[in-house]
Amino acid sequence: MKVVLLSLLRKFQSPVLVAVFAVLCGTIMDGIIKYMSGQIDLLTIIFWRFMLASVFVTIPYILIRRSMPPLDALRFHALRGLVHIIAASLFFFALTKITLVETTILGFTATFFLLFIARIVLDEAIEPKAALAVCIGFVGVVVVLSGDGFSFALTNDRIIGFGCVLVSACLYAFSVVLLRKRAMKDGLFLIAVLSNVFPALFIMPVALIFGEPAALEDFLILPIIAAFGMLIWVLMTYAYANSEAQLLAPTEYTALIWSALIGWFFFQEVPNSGIWWGGGLIVLACLIVVWVHRDNKKTA
Repeated sequence: MKVVLLSLLRKFQSPVLVAVFAVLCGTIMDGIIKYMSGQIDLLTIIFWRFMLASVFVTIPYILIRRSMPPLDALRFHALRGLVHIIAASLFFFALTKITLVETTILGFTATFFLLFIARIVLDEAIEPKAALAVCIGFVGVVVVLSGDGFSFALTNDRIIGFGCVLVSACLYAFSVVLLRKRAMKDGLFLIAVLSNVFPALFIMPVALIFGEPAALEDFLILPIIAAFGMLIWVLMTYAYANSEAQLLAPTEYTALIWSALIGWFFFQEVPNSGIWWGGGLIVLACLIVVWVHRDNKKTA
C-alpha cells in the first residue's frame, strides 16, 4: 500500500502541493470528527481513529519484515504516545466547543510553546526575533478570544474550548520536541507505527470504561477518519523527503483557509473579525519563527 501511495505521489510536480494536500486532509479529518461527535461518542471516535490507523501502518511494516524496535525506543515512544493522545483528545474535544477555524488558529500556538520547551529540554537558545514573534502571537490569541468587535463575550463552552486547545498545543509542542531527540535514530516508518499504536493502547481502557461501543454503521465512517490520519503522515513524509523544511513550513497555515471554508459550508460558522485579525497575527508570528529558524540554519 505504501508503494502504491508513493507512486501516486510522484505524479505531483511540487512537494509544496503535496504538503498543502496533507494539511487539507488533516482539516477534513477534524471536520469529520467535529460533525460525527454529535452522533458517535467522542472517546469511541478517538480510540478507533488511532486503532485503525495502527492497523493501516503496522501491516505494511510487518510485511516488509522490519525487525522489532529496541526496548529504549519502545519506552521513549510510549512516553511520547501518552503525551500525544492527551494532546489529540483535548484538541478533538475543543472541536465540540468552539468553531473549526478557532480551533485551527489556536492550534498554531504550538509553534510558540515549542520554542520554550526546546529551550528547557534541548537547551536551544531563543532568538530575540523569535521572542518578538511570541509576543505578536500572544496578542493574536487575545484578539481571537475577544471575538467580534473585541466584545470578549466568552461563554462557558468557549472558555473550555479555548483552554483545551491551548493546553493541547503545548502538549503537542512537547511531543514534537521529544520526537526530535530520536527522529533520525528510529526512522519515519517506525515512528509512524508507534505514534499510532501507543496512543491506541493508552486510550483503549478509557474508551472501554467511559465510552459507548461503536455501532456497526459507525464503521462506515471510522475507517475514513483513520485513513485521513494516516494519509497526513504519508503525504508529509513524502513532501519533507523531497524539499527543504523551510519551504514547506508555511503550508501549515493553509489550514486557516480550509477550516474557514469547511466551517462555513458544513457548520454555518462565519468567522468574525476577531478571528481574522487574530489569526493573521498568529500566522505572522509563526512565519517569523520559521524565518529565524531558516537564518540560524544558514549561519550554522
